[in-house]
Amino acid sequence: MKRITRLRDFISAHILRSSAISRRRSSRTSTTQLPMERLPTEILSLIFSLIAHDPTTNPMSFAVITHVCSRWRQIALADGSLWSRVVLTYPLSPHHLSYTIFWLQRSASAPIDIFLDLRDPSWDWNEDSHNFRWQEMEPIMRVFLPHVRRWRRFELLTDTWAPIFTFLWYTRHVKSAPILETVSLSRCNLYFAARGQVFRPISLRQPIQFFGEAALEQLTSVSLVGVHINWKQPSLRNLTNLELKFHASDVMPNTQQFAGIFEACPSLVYLALFGWGPILDIPSPVRVRLSNLEKFSFGFLDTHYAIRLLSLFDFPLLEEFVLEDIGKVVSPLEVEDSTNLLLWLASPSAGTSPTSMTRGGGSDLSRYGPSTFPLPNIRSFELHGIQHVNPDSVRIIFKWLTSLTKLTLCDDVNSILALLGVTVGGSQPSLLPLLQELRCQDMDPEILLNVVTSRAGSDMLVPLKKVSFEFTNRTSALAGSLVHTRLVSAGIDVYANSGSSGSDSDYQMSL
Repeated sequence: MKRITRLRDFISAHILRSSAISRRRSSRTSTTQLPMERLPTEILSLIFSLIAHDPTTNPMSFAVITHVCSRWRQIALADGSLWSRVVLTYPLSPHHLSYTIFWLQRSASAPIDIFLDLRDPSWDWNEDSHNFRWQEMEPIMRVFLPHVRRWRRFELLTDTWAPIFTFLWYTRHVKSAPILETVSLSRCNLYFAARGQVFRPISLRQPIQFFGEAALEQLTSVSLVGVHINWKQPSLRNLTNLELKFHASDVMPNTQQFAGIFEACPSLVYLALFGWGPILDIPSPVRVRLSNLEKFSFGFLDTHYAIRLLSLFDFPLLEEFVLEDIGKVVSPLEVEDSTNLLLWLASPSAGTSPTSMTRGGGSDLSRYGPSTFPLPNIRSFELHGIQHVNPDSVRIIFKWLTSLTKLTLCDDVNSILALLGVTVGGSQPSLLPLLQELRCQDMDPEILLNVVTSRAGSDMLVPLKKVSFEFTNRTSALAGSLVHTRLVSAGIDVYANSGSSGSDSDYQMSL
């Protein structure tokens, strides 16, 4: 990314210098040739491609290259792939659509990637008062839909339902999108995932088909956030990546429909479920076996529901597991104790445990049936926001993670981090003996230092090869401080992150 930034800055500087020389040339004959003018066409094309496809910039700024000189313009206009990334952000004006039409024309027959961010930062959370409605979405769809056979990626971010409904309405009659690989539809309003909330607006509550009966031969990645589709239709099939997040609980599929989605996606490698899964409408639901799944991200609101949902699944090849309590962002006033969920995850199918499992509060976990979660296979484990939990339940989870090499802990879960320290002469065996990489965010630096130094002196543990500390709320770890100096001296990489932890719920809050 730094190289692309340098290239972009270099091009910008060259544009300014070229303009100055052009003005001098207009007043007198000059043979001055800039270094960029001596570059072969192939090198210039590569530089243009890196800039045009840089995801950190709006591609509209790339158009300035065509106004530098005739050679640059010829090179840029001859390559349709340079115009294949189309970005529209709110607020939109008529000239934005005009630019988009030109962009699509210049892209010729190249596959196109479309990114629409239609969120209003000043929105007052009133669904009816949003300035971007279906009336504004319609002309956008009319511009893009004739090119649907060239769509490769389509990503849509909105505050409200109307723009997504309009997208689904216009695409429901599409017969074929032969190269479409990725679709992401995100209604960025987590409120609807809270307990007891229903889908709104009521007038648009009826389910609508996702691309109707279209043949989507290349579609492998789908992300649906806060949407409502017809779950009985067959468009969700043959996927390798699927995300279902922050939906209203009353518009989710029933158990049979839910299982049908995964039966149609036998090659699924990555799955993310945040909030509500299926409406658990039958007492003995069928098992869902995902034989090829390698990574699973799970965000829960209700531990009772979470256990029932997870009991549906069988992940024999799972290697990466992300667990997050999303109640802190969806329902901040409702505190959910995660202890029973962790205890259930650590209950093996054989009915035995590596240690005595004491169920806090006398909770009976046997009613859920045993877990088949393959904890001994997990190599990467992340915990986000698991603050309300009995540390003993985490200790049990850690004892089962016998193959774990990478651990991420976020959001002040200091009692969990402390479990990784080595106590001299202690009766408890050291946890996670194969751990090589530890990432922490917004934790107590003193606890992290103790963990790192104590594990370094143990002959029973694999040495930690990479330790990182990211902070968003702690000023004590700023560069130059004593804490920062001690962390760096211990071999810990320290980062200041003004954004989010990278968890899915924080990402959605920032959308």
